[in-house]
Amino acid sequence: MDTEPAYPRARAHVKPLRALAAASLAAVMGGCVMGPNFQRPETTPPIAWPSVTAVPADVPSKPVARAYDGRLWWSVFKDPILDGLVDEAVRQNLDLQTATQRIEEARAQRGAAAAQVRPSVSGMGLGGRQRSSENGLTSALTGGAAPAATAPSPYSDLFQAGFDATWELDLWGKARRDVEAADANIVSAEQARGNAQISLTAEVARTYLSLRGAQRQRAIVLADIADQRRLFTLADSRSKNGFSAQADAVQQRAQLSSAEAQLPPIDQNIAQARNRLALLLALPPGTLEQRLGPASATGMALPPEVPVGLPGDLLRRRPDILKSEADLHAATAKVGQAKADLFPSITLGGIGGFQSVHADSLTDWASRFFIGGAQLSVPIFQGGKLKAQIRTADAQMKEAALNWRSTVLSAYHDADNALVAYADEQRHASALARQLVDARRSRDLMVSRYRSGFVSMIEVIDAERQVHQAEQQALQSNVTASTDLVALYKALGGDWSEQAAVQVSNEDPARTGR
Repeated sequence: MDTEPAYPRARAHVKPLRALAAASLAAVMGGCVMGPNFQRPETTPPIAWPSVTAVPADVPSKPVARAYDGRLWWSVFKDPILDGLVDEAVRQNLDLQTATQRIEEARAQRGAAAAQVRPSVSGMGLGGRQRSSENGLTSALTGGAAPAATAPSPYSDLFQAGFDATWELDLWGKARRDVEAADANIVSAEQARGNAQISLTAEVARTYLSLRGAQRQRAIVLADIADQRRLFTLADSRSKNGFSAQADAVQQRAQLSSAEAQLPPIDQNIAQARNRLALLLALPPGTLEQRLGPASATGMALPPEVPVGLPGDLLRRRPDILKSEADLHAATAKVGQAKADLFPSITLGGIGGFQSVHADSLTDWASRFFIGGAQLSVPIFQGGKLKAQIRTADAQMKEAALNWRSTVLSAYHDADNALVAYADEQRHASALARQLVDARRSRDLMVSRYRSGFVSMIEVIDAERQVHQAEQQALQSNVTASTDLVALYKALGGDWSEQAAVQVSNEDPARTGR
């Protein structure tokens, strides 16, 4: 057994390794980064919303150019049931949970990308028995000499324990660009979840408002059917007693059938809306039937004013714009990755440990071994592959830039169209409200004339039916205005946490690699 005190000599070997590691670290820290650096795109937004300045001052719910505040925007309807549905949907919706898992996936991929800039160390162990060929390389090297008096055994043992380490120096920033792209992909996934959350809350509110509108419409149709039955009873009685033609009774029966035919589609809309809400909340069909019972007789009250902010605010508020910006950032970093492949790469490597043909001497200091060195890889001929990859990455970056511009432009148009629709529906609702007031006044006058004996009951019931028709039209306008307000809040960026900003937090363990 080797009893040489080898520790001082071991330290003599360590000093050059430390110097090599220090030099490598300096090379990495001083290495350049290939490709363009990401610059946030610039655009010139409209100074103001054209449709806001054109809104008449007398509309019931007026969009105003004050600072937008979309926090819990659905609470403007002052409906506790809607508030509860939105809260449950955000917690339970399966699509939103899927979007959350995509964030976790992006963070895990970022951790894998960050590992490229660090050394890789693996442990190894070997123990086994081998047999050398008597007609192999050893026999050939001896030149066919006569065998020794005592031939060595072709069998031998080998035991080995140690480690191997590799470290590819990031001289041209390829790994750093990969981490940069992974950071941008995390932001993209977060903003995608934000966009999904806005779409979810808007869909819950829209479906709920439509459901309540259908329930109120059903009540109006039932009242209209009752009036039509009374008219038919009177017309049939007058026909049988010879006071009117039979055609009048037949015509009134057709009116009654027409009113009754309105019920099945309304009932279908109510059932489908309930099931749609249950699906958004990840619940089985029929779960919300008791909870979503008959609606109140009054429609949804709209806020007197809706602050909408300025067009430029969308750039920092709408998650689809922020997502497209993050996608552009990732595509820009990929260009640097592709360009880095054109340059040489250096990989440091080392293997060390203990090796012996006897298990009992494996841990002896004399059994130590190590191999260390560096590998240089230079791309000489790739058949144009590397340059094609650069052109591909550059085209993808330009495509992402165009997609960002398209997303921004679409956002401006979506918001302005939603403003126009909401403002115009206010004017429509105002006209229908006046129509309903006149219809009710006409009915009241008809009732007064009937009591004075100037008109028949048929004319009174017909006036009541006209009131029901005006109520249906006013109701439909109220539902449309409410859903237009939902679309407006969605177009303006809805309510989604500003915590998911473009800047990636350095405190996230998944991003720091801890």
